[in-house]
Amino acid sequence: MRLPLVLGAMSLIALASADRLIDIPTARKIPFKDVRYEFRSQPFSSGTFEQYLGLGVGKSFELDLRAMEERGQKQVGTFDFAYDLIAALPGVSPGISFGVQDGADRTVDGRRYYFATTYRDVLQVIGGSVKTDVTLGVQTGKLTSPFVGFSLPFSKHVYFIGEHNGYRISAGLEFRFTDRIAVRYYTRDKEMFLSLSASGRF
Repeated sequence: MRLPLVLGAMSLIALASADRLIDIPTARKIPFKDVRYEFRSQPFSSGTFEQYLGLGVGKSFELDLRAMEERGQKQVGTFDFAYDLIAALPGVSPGISFGVQDGADRTVDGRRYYFATTYRDVLQVIGGSVKTDVTLGVQTGKLTSPFVGFSLPFSKHVYFIGEHNGYRISAGLEFRFTDRIAVRYYTRDKEMFLSLSASGRF
């Protein structure tokens, strides 16, 4: 039976930043009392999906619950946990975060402890000013390696996102239709994914 993460989407009403770009962690914490739900699937491969439910816990912590199912395989669940040490000041100083991904050690990437910094800057684009992010970090666990990622806006509604998480390269486009809903279309290790995310406050 699939984990009922979709129930968390019912109460979503406002945008929140997640402590994850595509797969890599960032130093952008989900704010306290905010929640973010994301559903990913491979549009040309039925039965493959990923779900994420992220919660802002207090002023400095974030918890992500994850459920994943590959075609023909049993669904697995795990969690990520992050501590936001310093929030980024755009154009001044980076944010700093550390934590663990796949705390239950259930995914092919395995449990990884990490340290991440995210640099934010304000850009003027079509429709106004937006923030661009660059994340650098290092992880240790099943794989010990650096990771890197970025979110580059073309406009207030369209972003180019990309990362290398130590295992694979992922890149694509994010469309922010409203302050609550975003759609992503990207490739990860030559596989195409489509995702829908919604964020809100409880």
